[in-house]
Amino acid sequence: MAEAPELFSEQELTCSICLDLFTDPVSTPCGHNFCQACIGGYWASSSVCTCPLCKRQFDERPQLSINKVFALIADKFKQTRYGATGFSAPVGNGALDAMEDGRSTNPFLSPLPAPAAPGDLVWCDVCSGVKQPAVSSCLTCTASYCSEHLQPHYNTAFYAKHLLLDPQEALRGRTCSTHRRLMEVYCKTCQRCICAICVLQDHRTHKTVSVQTERLGKQKLVARTEQEILNCIKEKEIRLSDLKRKLESVQNYADKERGDVEHLLDEVSASLDRIRTQVVGGIQNQLEAVTSKGEAMVHRLEAELSQLTDRRATLEVQAISQDHISFLQSFEEATAPLDEKKHDDADEEAELSLHFHLDDVKSSLSDLKIKVDEIWMGEIHPRASRGSRDSKDFPPGDLMAAESMMSLRGSKSTLRMSQWSLKDTKKSKHVTGLKKARAYMEDVTLNPVTAYPFLILSEDRKQLKRGEKLQFFRNSHHRFDVWSCVIAKEGFSSGRHYWEVKGHHPKLRQVGIFLDVEEGQVSFYNVKSGTEIYSFPTNTEFTERMFPLLGTGDKEVPLILATAQHHPA
Repeated sequence: MAEAPELFSEQELTCSICLDLFTDPVSTPCGHNFCQACIGGYWASSSVCTCPLCKRQFDERPQLSINKVFALIADKFKQTRYGATGFSAPVGNGALDAMEDGRSTNPFLSPLPAPAAPGDLVWCDVCSGVKQPAVSSCLTCTASYCSEHLQPHYNTAFYAKHLLLDPQEALRGRTCSTHRRLMEVYCKTCQRCICAICVLQDHRTHKTVSVQTERLGKQKLVARTEQEILNCIKEKEIRLSDLKRKLESVQNYADKERGDVEHLLDEVSASLDRIRTQVVGGIQNQLEAVTSKGEAMVHRLEAELSQLTDRRATLEVQAISQDHISFLQSFEEATAPLDEKKHDDADEEAELSLHFHLDDVKSSLSDLKIKVDEIWMGEIHPRASRGSRDSKDFPPGDLMAAESMMSLRGSKSTLRMSQWSLKDTKKSKHVTGLKKARAYMEDVTLNPVTAYPFLILSEDRKQLKRGEKLQFFRNSHHRFDVWSCVIAKEGFSSGRHYWEVKGHHPKLRQVGIFLDVEEGQVSFYNVKSGTEIYSFPTNTEFTERMFPLLGTGDKEVPLILATAQHHPA
């Protein structure tokens, strides 16, 4: 083997890809020799598998093994030619030892030392023959450079954006755990980075490209994803802006309505305070005046009673006295007429009575309380204008407090309609079909206060029919006086409700009525056949309270409201 330098020239032991002496040489089926890492990297970056020299194409990547004899010859040549310089490749047992123990000094082309010792060096990939220690490694070029060959990265604009790292730092996280080489190849089959030796072994039949090529493809996907994110950000910003404007509008509307209501309530409160001061204060003043007169009369009568008591005691003493002379001398004084001032007791007692004439005031306050309770219960109905108040609701001379409070009549429906205007974002589906409607079955009873005078209602307020005599004599402005109708007690301001009415019509004996306040839907069903008779879908929320209404013109056949417990959903 000592004759190796004479048998082979340096050119014959040089890889035609890296132009350096062979490292782990392998032979292709066509007979040409290359470094294992060099031919692996070459095939990884090409879509077809060909020989770099003769261009012979292979159907698939050949499975190549290191030519150990040729590797030993190249290693001995290195020792003989460059061993004395001190900067040669590792010596000892040659390339075979380097392959077996995994030692190398080039992070891009040679195996990485297993544990990095303090004295390990990374060699320049450009130097041929005598290798110089690398001072920087370029991740873009996937190569390490000495001080001399690093100058183009500093002086040429083409390399200005290349990332330079310390050679040892360049190895961390970027090397193959099996072969300890830089992962400069991307396996599209396994979707991960591999080294050039992996291309010739486990990934021999896989589709591979260089990491630079894969980066360009992935970069386009990243750019597209970034554009999609930017579009989403723009849409979200627009939606956020719209939502903030809506919330601001809702807030402004709520603040305005709250301010109006609070202002009216303050006026009502001030009016009630004035009423309290005037009426209650007047009652107290009159009571104090009458009390003062009564106390004066009490004091006068008590004084007179005391005088009479004393005189009677004197007479009793004289009556039992044995002194006849003294008795006769005091007789005229004892029997003198009583010196009593005449007082008209009837007039005085009349002055002690109080008459406030507060019937109108109490009636107005009672009506006011009813209206306030209706507002609180949500039963008040909106009115056309502030000046359209019916004179029969409040008599002339009504309190200013009542007028102020009644200006709130339309506020309840407006507030309920808004539900802060965000209620429209949650649209519910129309209820269709008798089975679904009956899930909202309600117990409905009739209100006799509203019944037509000739209607006869059962005691449980579930049945009605028309009679021949007046049934209700008490007058009420809620009562039907023209139409033979009656309204139920239950009124509905929200939600879904269903009730059934039984009659004796030959074709329609039982009718189901479904109400959806929010959706503005009223539907009628034939309970026997389960079919829909007619539906009124207004698609607009009812803003007023809805009451079931029943009417009949038959004097013999009653209408009957079904009970909810008899019809389980």
